Amino acid sequence: MERAVARSAGLGDLLRGALQDLRISSGRVNCRLTGAREMTRLNRAFSGQNSSTDVLAFPASETAAGFDFTLPPGPVPELGDIVISVPDAWMNAPQGPAEELRLLAVHGLLHLLGHDHHEAGEARRMTIETRRLLGLAADRRGEAAPRVPALVPAGR
Repeated sequence: MERAVARSAGLGDLLRGALQDLRISSGRVNCRLTGAREMTRLNRAFSGQNSSTDVLAFPASETAAGFDFTLPPGPVPELGDIVISVPDAWMNAPQGPAEELRLLAVHGLLHLLGHDHHEAGEARRMTIETRRLLGLAADRRGEAAPRVPALVPAGR
């Protein structure tokens, strides 16, 4: 069932459409769906948090502390990786699991592109952009725009 819902979310089409809506003509994003155990491991390794979370974003333009690796330039720029924990997403899915996966994918994409929500103004701008991108994606699918809750500044 999880695989069917993940396929129905159409994350590949969603992310390609969002990049076009953002006027990013070329760029590649990797999106991985995983479980809580893997997400806990990643969150501990990269954020120092020993718990699972719903989404993590790893921009390709930054390197993690202690690592010297950077991607070589290529014909299509690598924007980074988005990792979504399906169980965590489904626990917070008031509109349904497919819609929550879409929300988290766009949230992760915006983080890859430098958006954040540590301060109230940043959270407001990121919420507006998330609503815009998900609304355009829903319109392409012939659906009503989803309800997107306002982001609360991180740390609050």
